Amino acid sequence: MPRHTPVFALLAALAGTPLAAQQTPDLTPYLMPDRGAEVALARSAAPASISGAATVLVLTRTGFVEAALGTNGFTCMVLRSFLGRIGDPDTWHASIRAPNCYNPPAVRTVVPELLKRTEWVMSGVSQAEIGTRTDQAYASHQYPMPAPGAMTYMLSHEQHLAEADPHWMPHLMFFYDKSLGAAWGAGDEKMPIIQGSTGEGHSPVVVLLIPVRQWSDGTTAMGAAGH
Repeated sequence: MPRHTPVFALLAALAGTPLAAQQTPDLTPYLMPDRGAEVALARSAAPASISGAATVLVLTRTGFVEAALGTNGFTCMVLRSFLGRIGDPDTWHASIRAPNCYNPPAVRTVVPELLKRTEWVMSGVSQAEIGTRTDQAYASHQYPMPAPGAMTYMLSHEQHLAEADPHWMPHLMFFYDKSLGAAWGAGDEKMPIIQGSTGEGHSPVVVLLIPVRQWSDGTTAMGAAGH
């Protein structure tokens, strides 16, 4: 397992196999009282030329809701730790903030699972039950496989992905149907393409990470996370 365990738990956000059930904690610390601050954080996931015209979702006690309507088909949102691998021991970390800006193919085919799972979490559904429901949704094709080109920007210098080295590095994430095979030579953090779908499980989706040189504001990321 890579040393940035909470990071990779988040990046494997489509894993569908339930592990040990865990009690849902008080969700108040996972909310951001300042909606404007959450919108700004979400938009920081991608360059302003993209995020400035994107739809923005913010987390409420019932799930994500639209805070700003976009025009370019992208959707930006700040993921929390409970959107990592279902049932993972690192599910509950209230400090985790992972700004993402999904492109139109990902909005259609990746984001719906995240939104539905968030609704379940906020309503108190157990991790075990969420895992069962997720497996059923993929098996029945209620959740589609990622559309060609589905990806998300994670370029926010304000991201907090782990207690150690919280900002990690700016990167792009690409989503693929695992049945198509992994022909990219992806590996751990030392590889040019990082396999984000780590650990046990039978997720139908493979997540690939590609580190990049700049944060969304154009500042250099050389030296981030020791790179």
